[in-house]
Amino acid sequence: MTRQYHFFIFLFFLALCFSAQAQDDIIRLKNPSFEDVPKAGKAPAGWYNCGFSGETPPDVQPDPTFFVTKQAYDRGTYMGMVVRDNDTWEKVGQRLSKPIQANTCYNFSIYLCRSQLYRSRSQLTQEIANYVTPSKLIIWGGDENCAKKERLGESKVVRSFDWTQHDFKFEPQQTHQYIVFEAFYETPVLFPYNGNILLDNASAIVPTPCDENALVAVKVPAVQFIVPGTKRMKVDDRGITVQAQVKNVSPNLNISFMVNGKANTSFDFNPDTGNFQADLRKFKVGENAIRIMASNSAGRSQDKATLIYEAPKVLADVPVNVPPTNNRPSPPAPSTPTPPKNNETTQPKPAQEALKDKVIEGLARKDMKAGQTIQLNKLYFGINETKISANSHEALDEIYDFLKYNKDVSIEVGGHTNGNCDDKFCDELSETRAKAVADYLVKKGIDADRLSYKGYGKRKPIASNKTLVGRKKNQRVEIKILSMNG
Repeated sequence: MTRQYHFFIFLFFLALCFSAQAQDDIIRLKNPSFEDVPKAGKAPAGWYNCGFSGETPPDVQPDPTFFVTKQAYDRGTYMGMVVRDNDTWEKVGQRLSKPIQANTCYNFSIYLCRSQLYRSRSQLTQEIANYVTPSKLIIWGGDENCAKKERLGESKVVRSFDWTQHDFKFEPQQTHQYIVFEAFYETPVLFPYNGNILLDNASAIVPTPCDENALVAVKVPAVQFIVPGTKRMKVDDRGITVQAQVKNVSPNLNISFMVNGKANTSFDFNPDTGNFQADLRKFKVGENAIRIMASNSAGRSQDKATLIYEAPKVLADVPVNVPPTNNRPSPPAPSTPTPPKNNETTQPKPAQEALKDKVIEGLARKDMKAGQTIQLNKLYFGINETKISANSHEALDEIYDFLKYNKDVSIEVGGHTNGNCDDKFCDELSETRAKAVADYLVKKGIDADRLSYKGYGKRKPIASNKTLVGRKKNQRVEIKILSMNG
C-alpha cells in the first residue's frame, strides 16, 4: 500500500507540474474585451492604432456618433472597425505578454458581428453613407508595433448581425512578439467599399497539440433541393429560381451546379447559412436535368431534379367572326388621302416616331456601324456579384427598346473587370455579368439568336489599374454591334 500511495502522490505532483507549465505557456492579451469609455475615433485602452495616416482610428462602441447601438457580448464595450471606399481600412495591434513561438500550435477565439447602422461620411463622395457591407478579420503576427510579418488567421466574411464565436488555430512558422487585428474587404475585392466589423471577448492564445488527429473531423457535405420541392417540376417561359441547402462546405471548396450536363456558374451561395440560389430562364422542350454537387475533404454529396418545359402552343391567325365567303361583302375601295393644307404638316407614323427616339447611350442607329463598341455607363452590379442592381433596369430597357425596333441588329455583350483578381475569377465574373445582361434581354422578348455574350476578364483595360478611378473605368460592360443587316 505504501508503494501505491507514493506512486499516486508522484502522479499528482507530475500533473500539477504539467498544468503549471501549460499555464505558463498561455499568452494573454491586454484588454481582450476592448473595455474603455465609448468614443469615436479612439482605439481601446491597451491597443495601438495601426491605421492609415490621415484616417481616424477604430472606435470604442456603442457610441451614438455613428448610430451604433449593438449591446456588447462581454461587459460594457467592444471595438468597431471599418473598411472604406477610398481603399483604406482600420487595424490595431499590441505587444503580447510573451512571444508566439515558431512551429507551435495555438488555439484562439473571438466574437464577431456587424452593425446594421454605422453611418459616417464617405471618404470618396463626402456624403453620408452607411458602412454596412460585410467585411472580415485578418490576424497577423509581427516583430514590432503594426508589423504584418506573417498571416496567422482569417475569418469568414462576417455577415451576421448577432455575436458569433470565431475559432482559429495558429501554426506560425516564425516567432512573433506582436499581434495585429485588421479589418479587411471580402476578397477578391474589385472595388473598395464601406463596411464594418465589431470585435469583442477575445480569448487567450493557448498552446494546443499540432496532431491533425486531434482536430475536429470535417463533416461530409449535405445537399438538398428546396425548389423544386419534388424531383420533377413543370416550368414555363417565366423560368424558375432554383433554391437549395448546401451544408458543410466553405467558399474555398467545391460546389458544382449542372444544367443538362453543362456547368452553370450563375448562382449565389452563402456559406454561413448554406443558402444556394440560381435563376434559370432558358430550357429545352421536355426534360431538363439539374444537379448540385458539393465536396470537401470528407467526401462528396449531390442532389438531382428534373424540370419539365412544355413549349407554348402557337395559334394560327384565323379571322374571328368572319361571315361565310358567299355572303362576304366586297371590301371597300381604298380612300384617297386628303393632301395636307398649307399650314399643316404630315404627322409621322407611330412606328417611325418610336424608331427615331430609340438610342443606346445617346447614340441613334445613324451614328452606329458594325464593329462599334458602346460602353454602358449606367449598368451596376454589387461588389464581386453577378446580380444586376435594380437601378440598372433603365439602361437595360433602353437597349431592349432599341433592339425591338431595329430587328436587323445583332449585338455582343462583353464583360470586363479591373486587375484586382486572379485570371480565373476575373474571367468567370465578367462572363457571368455579360450573360446576366443577355438573359435579361431574352427574358424581355429579344430573340436569343441576335445576342451573344463574352467575358474578357482583365485582358482589355482602358485605364491604369493602379488608381481607384482607373479600376472603376476598367470594370465595365460593353455592347458591340455585330451586324446591322439581319
